[in-house]
Amino acid sequence: MLLLLVAGILTASVMAAPPTNTCPRVMAEAGIDYDNFAPFISHSIHSLTLEDIRFYFKSDAPEENNVPTVNADMESEERVLPHAPLVGYDEDFSTPAMRQFDMVLRNMDRADWQVRGYSPLEKATHVFHMAELWNKAADQYDLAARLLDPESELCGCLTDVRSNGVWQHVNLVALKIRYPGITSGNETLTDRYLGARQKRSPYRIAYDLSMEAQVLHKRLGQFDFNRSDMELLRDVAENLVDGSGVMEHELDSAEHWEYWRTMLKTAMRDDLYYELGVFMFCMLN
Repeated sequence: MLLLLVAGILTASVMAAPPTNTCPRVMAEAGIDYDNFAPFISHSIHSLTLEDIRFYFKSDAPEENNVPTVNADMESEERVLPHAPLVGYDEDFSTPAMRQFDMVLRNMDRADWQVRGYSPLEKATHVFHMAELWNKAADQYDLAARLLDPESELCGCLTDVRSNGVWQHVNLVALKIRYPGITSGNETLTDRYLGARQKRSPYRIAYDLSMEAQVLHKRLGQFDFNRSDMELLRDVAENLVDGSGVMEHELDSAEHWEYWRTMLKTAMRDDLYYELGVFMFCMLN
């Protein structure tokens, strides 16, 4: 696998500013799945903080880092932030796990913080799951830093988040987190959002990236997210159906942890770590 990734990065190191229509080829030559790139990356970066970026990827990353993230405050009208924010981890704790856990507990009384419908234990599980992805991707970031020029064709394609689908998919993730099941196609779930806000169906982490990726990519490219939640929810529920549902079990027993653990492990793939690591290198350099 390592040899494949090295070959992909070397192939992609030719410098130029690529036309958008060449990016599928450029990314494929680098071993990146163009159709599924945006949905995976959008999930992987949606809860990044600037502190996380500085720990896992680049220690001197600036506040204007151009990594779009979902606003953890789900009552805010601003669903997506243009830069991963500095959130104020307690630096008295020496490990990222304790800093992240402290942040969850500091906000444990806020039902509309981070992931709607999750209990504090489920929110802690979520942040540790994301940290697992970032920790694995950090190795690929370091590999890219040794082999890839940030002015390469590949980086030109990956950093153009408005054209490659990442910006649109982060907006979609934000809505899925705010309204779990909104794109499921299940009217039992969607109807309650279309009439009034419903706040207790846990968001499901989904990595079934094979679902008509090209069709969804095209629809998202034409979709206008510059509307309030209430203005676009019906449009999302009817036109952006991708089968993403809700977690079938709350995390309240060892038996249900087996279900959650299986779901979380679907993201533990070398190709996904590679794509995230290369993306973060290109974005931050």
